[in-house]
Amino acid sequence: MSTPMLAASLPPGTGEVETTVVETCDAAGCPVSRASLVNGVPHGETVCYAPDGTAMLRANYVHGVLEGTLRSFDAEGRLVQEAQYRKGKLDGSMCLYQDGRLASRNHYVSGLLHGESASYAPSGHVTSRMTYEAGKLEREAVFMHEGVVVRRACYIKGKLEGETREYAANGALVQSSPYQADLLHGTVRRFAPDGTVMQERLYRQGKPQGDWRAPDAGAAKADVARAPRLVKHLEKWVRG
Repeated sequence: MSTPMLAASLPPGTGEVETTVVETCDAAGCPVSRASLVNGVPHGETVCYAPDGTAMLRANYVHGVLEGTLRSFDAEGRLVQEAQYRKGKLDGSMCLYQDGRLASRNHYVSGLLHGESASYAPSGHVTSRMTYEAGKLEREAVFMHEGVVVRRACYIKGKLEGETREYAANGALVQSSPYQADLLHGTVRRFAPDGTVMQERLYRQGKPQGDWRAPDAGAAKADVARAPRLVKHLEKWVRG
């Protein structure tokens, strides 16, 4: 299929700048793209078209570099992406859409994720909230299902650090996992619906130290039995 190009030169003014609008068409004469060029490089709006003539992409260039808002659309003309560019790099908000609904919103600085990122279910419910600094996850990330928190995780410089908690749909804690530099490190615990620990397993630098086991009920009972005696000893020490 041939793609003839129709070029229309515009008055250059001073003679130092040559501005041209170039339209590309398919063999049937339908527009494929339309771009404004200055001295042969994109400068101004560029538009790409679907076979039916609807715009699929709208972007702005300054001397060949993306600048300002870029928008892309699906075959039905619904927004798919809206992003802000500065000097050719993502800078500002970038939103993605699915079937016309907002799917995610991110923030960029000089091409790197920086600030809050959020994702959304088709229902509109938030499914995740995360914070980035210079392209790496930082602080607590929260994941949700139908408005209920199902996971909380902490990050430092893009790596899991500290306690990650998993929750059931009713909000009850299901599992607690300690991380150090993205590796399981410490005791992972699984919880019953009533909040008691059902199983636990020790990890060191991501490696399990033994099998899953039930908590030592005998030791727990002994601790309870020793508690009243310890209180009495403390009272005696205080009274002298």
